[in-house]
Amino acid sequence: MTDFRKRFNDSPGQALVEFALIITVLLMMIFLIIESARILWAWNTVQNAAREGARYAITGQSEAPNCAVDFGVPKFQVTDRDVCTDLRLASVIERTHEGLSGLPIDEQTTIFEDDNYYNIEVWGVDQSGQLQYDFAGNPSMPVIVRVTYRVPIITPFFRPIIPSIPVFGQETLNNETFGNLGGSGNEGAALPPNLPPVPTPGVTPSPTPSPTPSNTPTPGPSNTPTYTATPPRCDVEFEGSAVSGNNFVFVTGDVGITVSIINLTTGQTLGSGTLLGPFDGHACLGFASINLNPSLTSNEIGNVLLVFQNGVPDNADTTIIVGTPPTSTPTPTVTPVPTNTPTNTPASTNTPTPSAPYLTVSPDCGPGPTVQLNIRGFNWPVNQSVTVFWQGTQNIYQVAANQHTGSVSFVYTRNNVTTGTYQIQAISGVNGATSTVSFTVPCVNQPTSTPTPVPSATTAPADLIAVAPPKLISTPPIVAYQPLAFSVVITNTGTEPVDNQFFVDLFLDPTTILTDRIPLNQTDGYSAVSNLPGGASRVITITSPLGFNNDPTNHQVYGMVDSVRQISEASETNNITQPLPMSNVTPGPTPTPTTVGNGVNEVSGFAIIVTEKFIPQYRAIIKLINGSTVIAATSTDINGYYIFNNVPAGVYSVSACISIDNEDWYGVLNGIVPPNDLAYIGMFKGPCP
Repeated sequence: MTDFRKRFNDSPGQALVEFALIITVLLMMIFLIIESARILWAWNTVQNAAREGARYAITGQSEAPNCAVDFGVPKFQVTDRDVCTDLRLASVIERTHEGLSGLPIDEQTTIFEDDNYYNIEVWGVDQSGQLQYDFAGNPSMPVIVRVTYRVPIITPFFRPIIPSIPVFGQETLNNETFGNLGGSGNEGAALPPNLPPVPTPGVTPSPTPSPTPSNTPTPGPSNTPTYTATPPRCDVEFEGSAVSGNNFVFVTGDVGITVSIINLTTGQTLGSGTLLGPFDGHACLGFASINLNPSLTSNEIGNVLLVFQNGVPDNADTTIIVGTPPTSTPTPTVTPVPTNTPTNTPASTNTPTPSAPYLTVSPDCGPGPTVQLNIRGFNWPVNQSVTVFWQGTQNIYQVAANQHTGSVSFVYTRNNVTTGTYQIQAISGVNGATSTVSFTVPCVNQPTSTPTPVPSATTAPADLIAVAPPKLISTPPIVAYQPLAFSVVITNTGTEPVDNQFFVDLFLDPTTILTDRIPLNQTDGYSAVSNLPGGASRVITITSPLGFNNDPTNHQVYGMVDSVRQISEASETNNITQPLPMSNVTPGPTPTPTTVGNGVNEVSGFAIIVTEKFIPQYRAIIKLINGSTVIAATSTDINGYYIFNNVPAGVYSVSACISIDNEDWYGVLNGIVPPNDLAYIGMFKGPCP
């Protein structure tokens, strides 16, 4: 009886102890579920708000005729961020803010760590292809709306560990083709009319591709067509190699998806980003350069990188880190090489510039059957027309009276040119002044490359050759350290076309001349060539920014085709021209080399050719400008990447320039405040200053 009472009296105390132990864990689990639900609710809310703001932004409209009175977002009226300067921007932020109405937000705080902090960011791509902050984007260009919110932790047990958790929402869409964004009154112009809803769903694809597989039509006698409900997924993949030393990789996939980069060998996450677009020229419509932190190193060569779409683990790709390309990035020469190469060739003597009307042709000889000539005329009467004839009969160029300044210039291409000498004649008015120059096929005493005989059924491989010595285009007198323009004639003696971009370089007084090349660090100017068909020739104009040094005599000028060795040729020993000897150089003041400075910041980015697609450009000349002074210059690597180190604090501009097929491509980005590793420069066809 005593043992029974003892056991009975001990049971409540034991149960109470067990309950005390269990309730702590149980409450922790309950509160963890509650906090997780609050965080998930906040995340879903900011995602929806970003989506609503972006979908409103793409219409190009605004709904705040008086921002100071009607704009309903108090926070942005009490901070230094004045969004009322752009009513469309203000309206996008207002619409996004309405989507946050369910959250307890703090309209006053600007401190990221505070409870209930929020921020709305709008990024847009302008007509030059640059991503701008507080801008909703130009028509047909992407716009990004990003929302940040700080979720406070309310459970006393968890709050000392982490007071709040940030959640982010982001949406990227392409603007519709609405009217120009030049001022008030035209936002939303050219919007499509309100049309009745399409009865059959799925005809118009969603702006953001969905990973849902396409519906497969069921075979049968039905006459109603079955449409694909969603566009098929374009799997994410790396574009190009992951190169040691780079802090970026190129990725393509569906527009608007967010991807992450992981080093599978080490397990380290290197970066993430959103694919913009749509862009042509890639495996998918979305494309982005994803920044990596830390950068890839030579010790990681052979490691495997993984790219995957966030939340979709089966949408992934891998690549291997490789070493730096064997051809180093050339840097434009700041000071001309003072050492001259001795020559036994007599120096040419420049003749005085004629005062009467005259005509020049560059080159004056070359191989056929296709030739390209740079024809220029000087001193022609401005009150008379100028007409240029081929062989005295065929009119190949004409400019009316008072439509020229006394000088004319044009490029003329002619096919089916056989061996012989051809006359090019210019005449002013009807029976006015005349001038005649000759063009000869082939060049006299100029060896040409002969392709190795092959059976008639086999095409001859491409072989680029430099035909004749460079020809001076600039008008004398020649002054030291002043820009000089030359022309170089190149041809493809094979029948296979060259479809890849390559470079033609100019060398003034090089100190090293090898059998198959001149070292690229001695270049004094270059121009890119996009392609060259088999059997075709082309005249390439190249400007040397610094010209000759102060030595008045004994100068030699060489040209070289495929200077970066990018094209596989039948022969690599015929790419260098014979030298052009020059003298009579007037001394000039020696330029003072410029330096970046002793700062600690970095300015970097990519130079991109903007046509119907975005193409990173190799060897674009990049200048770092402070006010009107160029303080540094460099060139892009094979991925279009450039970097300036040791940049002092300040506000800078960065410009990019490249000549392709004798046409300049130029772009400039203003308002750069270092450090800045997103200074992407879009280059458009137009003269470089």
